[in-house]
Amino acid sequence: MRTRPGRALTAVFRAGVLLSCGAALGYAPAARAVIDDAPPPNPTLVMVFAEQPPVLNWNRETRQPYGPLVDTMTRVAARAGLTLVWQEPWTRRRLLTDLDAGRQPLCTLNWALTSDRARRFKFTDPLGPAPDWVLLVRASDPRIGANPTLADLLTRPDLVFGFSDGSWADERYVQPALRAQAGPQPRPDAPNRERVRSGHSTLVAMVAKGRIDYTIIDRLMLDHMLAEWHIPPADMRTIPAPDAGPSQPGRVMCTLSTASEVIDRLNQAIAEEARVPLAGD
Repeated sequence: MRTRPGRALTAVFRAGVLLSCGAALGYAPAARAVIDDAPPPNPTLVMVFAEQPPVLNWNRETRQPYGPLVDTMTRVAARAGLTLVWQEPWTRRRLLTDLDAGRQPLCTLNWALTSDRARRFKFTDPLGPAPDWVLLVRASDPRIGANPTLADLLTRPDLVFGFSDGSWADERYVQPALRAQAGPQPRPDAPNRERVRSGHSTLVAMVAKGRIDYTIIDRLMLDHMLAEWHIPPADMRTIPAPDAGPSQPGRVMCTLSTASEVIDRLNQAIAEEARVPLAGD
């Protein structure tokens, strides 16, 4: 149902506030405010993100993001009649914490819709195709056979699994084991787990250099990441792992305080964008 003109969001952003408020100043978490019926008086969408090279990067000279995901989001926002305001990169863990608090409308890019996140955030329709998850290993590693399962690899103390801090791989394959350990103090990751604060591109480079032995990668993005690091494809080997990660494609993920009409606008724009053929495809 379309709302009456003049209804405003409870929280109205001004340019000077956008880049300074929030958890970075140590404000105590406030109760979530869910606003479902009021379009924003100012069509500005504040974007926060964790770098995901090579598809989502931050230029520290121009202080602007760049990459294919940024290009897609820019086109979608223009179709939706929204102006994007990009904050500097955050860590994935800070993203989840601050967005979960939901104190102000914020959105981020390329997150899978999981059952846990569905309760804590608002999501748009998919921005692209569903991922094709594969295990990535070095072609020269004799310890990893032709068709190992992820479950088998995770139990081997001689093989190190690399994952991004705060990622779904962390949520699915690392955190449950840590929570199961007795004791009030947080336990460190197991020796055969390597936590990094960067995204999949860094994990690809770490496999190639032997710093970790395997990781989980979306095959659809692998060629871009290999080219970014100048890694010969013959040096790496992929093993199908269809159930290793979320079957959901990447979406725009927003705080619960984001107006539902903003999500509706974005969904309409995503549908229109999907009907436009991409050059070179």
